[in-house]
Amino acid sequence: MAEGDVHVDEDIILADGTRIRLFAVESTDYPGGYNYRFQYYDPETGDEFLRYDSSQIPLHDAGHHHRHEWTNGEEDVNGIKFEDLNAHLANFREEVTDYER
Repeated sequence: MAEGDVHVDEDIILADGTRIRLFAVESTDYPGGYNYRFQYYDPETGDEFLRYDSSQIPLHDAGHHHRHEWTNGEEDVNGIKFEDLNAHLANFREEVTDYER
């Protein structure tokens, strides 16, 4: 794979109408080598439940790799360890599977 190659591009609609949006592109501009955004949300209300994303500069006092979770409309952002894209994606999918709204 090479700079700019898309590694993940999926839009999954779950039985309850919520969605999972997964996107990752190879980029040497981002720590870990990928610009990614994994999001679990409700498209009807716009409510987000869970998101993993990356940034070129440290944000939210959480570093370059972030885990966002919304509870009762309040966002909580924490740094998250990034080892490789496949493991990160597997962790996100596992969290969504276990997620209870």
